[in-house]
Amino acid sequence: MSDTRRTPLVIALITLVVLETVFVVGFTTFLTLRFAAESADFPATAVAFLICAALVGLWLVLTIIGLVRARAWTRGSVLTYHFLQLAIGVGSVQGFVPRPDIASWIIIPSALGIILILTPTLTEYLSERD
Repeated sequence: MSDTRRTPLVIALITLVVLETVFVVGFTTFLTLRFAAESADFPATAVAFLICAALVGLWLVLTIIGLVRARAWTRGSVLTYHFLQLAIGVGSVQGFVPRPDIASWIIIPSALGIILILTPTLTEYLSERD
C-alpha cells in the first residue's frame, strides 16, 4: 500500500491513537513500578487493574498496526475504544467526586476520535477488505 492514500485526517487519527497508546502504556508502566515499590492495600485488585491496563495497551498497539495497514476491522476497534473512553469521561463528570478538569482531558480526545473515524475520508481509507 502506498502512502498517497493517507490524507491529513488519516494521519491525525493515527497520531491521536498513538498518543493515547503512549499514555496508556506509560501509565501502566508507572503503576507497575509503584506496585513493585509499595504494597497495595488490595493486591488482587491492583494486579487485576494492571492486567486490564496492559491488555488495553496491547489492544491499542494492534489497532495502530491495523490503521497503518488500512485494515477494515480497525474502524470498529477505534469506535469501541473511544466510546468506552467517553463513558469514563462522562463518569468523571458525574461521579462521587466530580472532576470536570480531568474529564475534559478524556472527553475531548474521545469525541475527536469518534468524529475522525466517522469522516468519509477514513471510511474510504478503511473500506478495502483484506
